[in-house]
Amino acid sequence: MVKKILKEELISIPEVKEIMEELFEKMDKIESIQPDPFQEATYEYVHNFSKMSADVAKNVIKMLIKDHSMDIEYAIQVANIDPNYYQELRVILEKDVTLRDLSNEDLNIIIQKIRDLQA
Repeated sequence: MVKKILKEELISIPEVKEIMEELFEKMDKIESIQPDPFQEATYEYVHNFSKMSADVAKNVIKMLIKDHSMDIEYAIQVANIDPNYYQELRVILEKDVTLRDLSNEDLNIIIQKIRDLQA
């Protein structure tokens, strides 16, 4: 069956998990539709690697873009990885010319803001 792409958008792993949970709930209601092996593998992956709720991930991404002028690609990676230490955050941001120059204190502030959004 050929599928039509309706919209293309960059999203985080927690957002994928939320979408797939909704999809699987709809599939459960219709007995004739079962998830294919690719969908099952994808769901298992996002279930294992999602580190925050989809709403928190969206808020983290918005905060990083607004407050720190971070590109969406980097903001999504930060939400996916959910770094606990400034060294982890530095590895994510090292390829961005402006963000790689952030001080350790600035990186710790970003991590603290992420923790505050998770609370």
